[in-house]
Amino acid sequence: MLPSLVIVFMLTTFTCGENPAIRVTLTNKGLQYGKHVGAGWVQDRLENMTIPVISGGISIGVLGTVHYTLKGVTVKQCDFPEPSVEFYKDEAGFKASISGLSIAVTAEWMMHCGLIHGGGSFKVAVFDVDATSIVELGEDADGHLSITSVSCNAGVGDVLIDFLGGASWIVKFLAKHLHGRIRGEIEKQICQAIQHATVDLEHRLQAMNVSFQVDQDLAVNVSLTSLPLVDASSLSLGLKGLFYSMKRRQSPPFEARPFTLPEQPGYMLSVGLSEFTANSASYGYYSVGLLQALINDSMIPPGCPLHLNTTSMGPFIPQVFNTDD
Repeated sequence: MLPSLVIVFMLTTFTCGENPAIRVTLTNKGLQYGKHVGAGWVQDRLENMTIPVISGGISIGVLGTVHYTLKGVTVKQCDFPEPSVEFYKDEAGFKASISGLSIAVTAEWMMHCGLIHGGGSFKVAVFDVDATSIVELGEDADGHLSITSVSCNAGVGDVLIDFLGGASWIVKFLAKHLHGRIRGEIEKQICQAIQHATVDLEHRLQAMNVSFQVDQDLAVNVSLTSLPLVDASSLSLGLKGLFYSMKRRQSPPFEARPFTLPEQPGYMLSVGLSEFTANSASYGYYSVGLLQALINDSMIPPGCPLHLNTTSMGPFIPQVFNTDD
């Protein structure tokens, strides 16, 4: 569920540590909406999770060692309760948790002990699965938004195993031994799935464009200018919001000034722009001659009280004032 909350904020940067011209704020209302969208994504992940082959040996005294293999361990059903997601200030990210998850698993089993061989299928019902994951948001050296898995804990309440096929004494023996082994594998796979999803999202974030071309003359850099700010009720991002010429790359002769975005708890997402963004777009066009025009006095109607001569312009530009027209 966390990746779906993060992907909307992916923007890149050229510089950092400057005043942002655009501010974006995700409120708790928006976070909870993202939770509902992301819950379906997580359930699909769990239902398509495949646990690797499990094999090992069990010593049973005079009979020697029972060697077993469990393969095709696949999640067939997942009862997914409502998850909990909150802003996590300590790590500048999110904390997601779920309690009471139930999973149905099917697989095939094989064993041999000397001349004794057996095999069949089995079903596993996993109850009261709890999982908690914390991810941290940050900024890389190029200004990309980054996401890192900080911690993950998963626990399984109970496991019921139903073996089909094989001798009864073998089935009972395997069921007793594999109860803890299967529980541990499921706990490990849940956190590994979350870790892999986080790494995959991080790669996608790093692969996104640094800037976006508006037209043949202008591009815009909507980038992080500092680390994301997280408190108990919101996530805030500062973005550069700089337009620049594609033909003549240069910084405008002005800087973005500090500004604040008023809190809007009734909205899911708030976006604020300063005048720097509009001014940089104007300067970008101006720097390549698209907002320049040559006007001479012959173009001004004779009846106009203002003309392009020293008499008319003198009061406005004293340096060129001349009493002689």
